[in-house]
Amino acid sequence: MDTTTGTALIVTRQLQESLLGFEPGTLNVIPELATEWTPNADATEWTFKLREGVMFHDGTPFNADAVVFNFQRLFEPDFEFGFRAEGKKYSIVPDIFGGYAGEAESAYQSIEAVDENTVKFTLTRSVPLLPNYLAASYFGISAPEAVKAGKEKYGSPEFGGAGTGPFKFERWDAGQSVTLVRNEAYWGDKATMPGVVVRFITEAPQRLAELEAGAIDFTVNLSADSRDKIASSADLQVIDLEPFNIAYLSLNMNNKPFDDIRVRQAVAYAINKQEILDTSYSGVGTIADDFLPDGLADYRPSDLEAYAYDPEKAKALLTEAGYPDGFSTMVMTDGTELALELWYMPVSRPYYPDAKSVAELYAAQLEDVGIKVELKTEDWGVYLDNWDAGVKNGMVMLGWTGDYGDPNNFLYTHFGPGNVNEAGYTNEEVWKLLSAAGAATSPEESISLFQQAGKLINADLPRIPIVHAPPVLAAKKSLTGWVPNPTGGESFAPISITK
Repeated sequence: MDTTTGTALIVTRQLQESLLGFEPGTLNVIPELATEWTPNADATEWTFKLREGVMFHDGTPFNADAVVFNFQRLFEPDFEFGFRAEGKKYSIVPDIFGGYAGEAESAYQSIEAVDENTVKFTLTRSVPLLPNYLAASYFGISAPEAVKAGKEKYGSPEFGGAGTGPFKFERWDAGQSVTLVRNEAYWGDKATMPGVVVRFITEAPQRLAELEAGAIDFTVNLSADSRDKIASSADLQVIDLEPFNIAYLSLNMNNKPFDDIRVRQAVAYAINKQEILDTSYSGVGTIADDFLPDGLADYRPSDLEAYAYDPEKAKALLTEAGYPDGFSTMVMTDGTELALELWYMPVSRPYYPDAKSVAELYAAQLEDVGIKVELKTEDWGVYLDNWDAGVKNGMVMLGWTGDYGDPNNFLYTHFGPGNVNEAGYTNEEVWKLLSAAGAATSPEESISLFQQAGKLINADLPRIPIVHAPPVLAAKKSLTGWVPNPTGGESFAPISITK
């Protein structure tokens, strides 16, 4: 519940609800814990009317004070129950809003309870799409008394969590599973099934094997080459979903030689994205020249440099940058020279269903132009913590599934002021353009500003976009009611299965 990890948010979504949600299978914003929302004339203030008669899982009432508590916890560094001194971070806040309350680039100023069932957000600039932001799972509402009781352990295996959602927390067996039970006091349509056991199965082949054996009922993020096998099964079904994601390779600009644009360009030209798509994604998906997925294509610049595969151009750029024979080391800010690292994720994600296999392709392609890397990985939680702390050096594989239908969820989230620490990229002109695009009052103005920012990001090349790939989702044919959302955060309440 202090995470940007998509699979963790799948579980969070069952327990907690946000002020707003998404219509099943779409990015259309609909009421959830708020029933009405209204901006002032310039969208610097937003007022939300709250749903009445809702109870948290711990038996306490949902009301305006609870909403205020939750947003103070996330946004206000000095809030008593944020438990930042104990390690809580809420890193999504600067990613989306530019900073925490009181910071120069932050769009957030304050929240107040107008009355028992009304809250008002005050912002430092126009944010016409605030309802879209607040529909994201990051902003699920927790029971304040549960947070106070759990302290920094809230949202952990030791304590669990309490929201207003259709399922309640029962047990978390660390590294194994989370068990949820139906919320019999739920304010809306109750869950069809009496509970859900969410199992943690790291390897995609094992997930498929357990689905085939009937040990699990549905699963996500299978390997691309399993699609045909599932489709030919008499008992299984592929669940289709258009990609709303990006797989990318980040280059840490704090490490020489990645502070040199020619070296970053050389890396981009050395990568054969088509080979990667064909080999690791079975050819399903699209090559990415930009961070924005096809669903946001109108906001892409029309004249991007595609950095199409060209190993000879990569070698020429390396020579021009002073590396005619390539390189195999990187230099830290303190002058320490280390072997060049390429980090790959230890988990399956829609954008990287088998990250290790892609990392091996990267390594081979880079070696062809003289860049030699050491492949490295580590525990996923540590991987993300080190990324957020800016201590992931060299090249880092990561990706993103969108949280809502806004280009800034891909662009400001990755290239805004909240990301400087991660890999050293700073461009204040990009920040200004993206902030202005987010505050634009017409689609035409917004598109123009996003395209201008996109061209600058493309020229700076701090992160190399690789592919947009549809996730491989599968279920038993006897399972119904599962409507995956493009964000990857749908409710399991409507799901049923005959056994």
